[in-house]
Amino acid sequence: MDREDKQFYNTTTIIENSFVCPFETSFSDYHCVYCREVFTDPKELREHTLTHDPNTYKDLVRINKKMPQIDVLKIDCRLCEEKIDDIDNFKSHIINVHGKYLFKIKNEVLQFKLTVSHLACIVCNETFGYFHALRNHMAVHYGSCICDVCGAHFFEERRLTEHQKSHNKRPGIKYLCKECGKEFKSKNGRYLHVATMHKKEPTYQCGKCEAVFFTYALRCRHRKDVHGEKREFACDHCDRSYDNRKSWREHNRRAHLKISKHKCDICDRMFYLPCQLKEHMTTHTGERNFRCEYCGKSYPRLRALRLHMKSHSDNKYRCGICESTFTQNVSLRNHVKKQHQGLDMENLRN
Repeated sequence: MDREDKQFYNTTTIIENSFVCPFETSFSDYHCVYCREVFTDPKELREHTLTHDPNTYKDLVRINKKMPQIDVLKIDCRLCEEKIDDIDNFKSHIINVHGKYLFKIKNEVLQFKLTVSHLACIVCNETFGYFHALRNHMAVHYGSCICDVCGAHFFEERRLTEHQKSHNKRPGIKYLCKECGKEFKSKNGRYLHVATMHKKEPTYQCGKCEAVFFTYALRCRHRKDVHGEKREFACDHCDRSYDNRKSWREHNRRAHLKISKHKCDICDRMFYLPCQLKEHMTTHTGERNFRCEYCGKSYPRLRALRLHMKSHSDNKYRCGICESTFTQNVSLRNHVKKQHQGLDMENLRN
């Protein structure tokens, strides 16, 4: 048997005889390996997985070169009442107590302790905001494909091959779109851009039906509305909730952790986003960069312009030349004097 066969045998034995939770992922969603149902909350995934027979795992999952992923928040033994919280201890337990056989190989599975708000490496405790970032990091500890130039670790040979190409690229060279010249950091980024912007092709497959979508957000909405998928990320500190992990995390960082990295050099005020700092700087410079397309008034802040735009929501007076509309006749008259000098107002009224 080669390593993949031994790895699959060991993984199957661990899953059949313990309470670990095998799972698959796409982006930062967790998939049940038995029925492909999608979860955003690892707790719900673990509870759901317990409804499946672990003995069916070997018939559903094909042997492949990707390392299986398991959640080890609860391990324990299914064959007895023994409480176990470490995979190596569990392997020794089922061999010595229950007479099971395991091949003497290490790192046959990728181990995670999944929670909604805290994703940490179980080896070095480094924390990450998203699961895919944590999984990529795990290659440092478990990846057997190593770059001989910089020492970077990868799980798969193809990922290593892709990485090695970056060492052959000249500094500053990026992936260019042949259609519009836009630059991208990766081939995948360029592919998604070309498919959606130039070829007008959807690229995000539903996974539960044949539907395909142009954006990840549209696919999430489809799964929620059509397939009843639950997507809710509730804040632990207030009553706000979000339908995607990114918005939930941004809310927590901004509203509760008070993370502000962008500082005004003049008054020392701190801001969460660079655009907020840029808008704030107009209070010092006096710039009025936000202009109303209807009446020409300008404002230093986008918020003030948006408030002003509400005054045009019930426009009653329309310019007969340029189609500008106004809420008051005097505004229309002033517009004509400035923009269409010498024309007869009587011909411009509705």
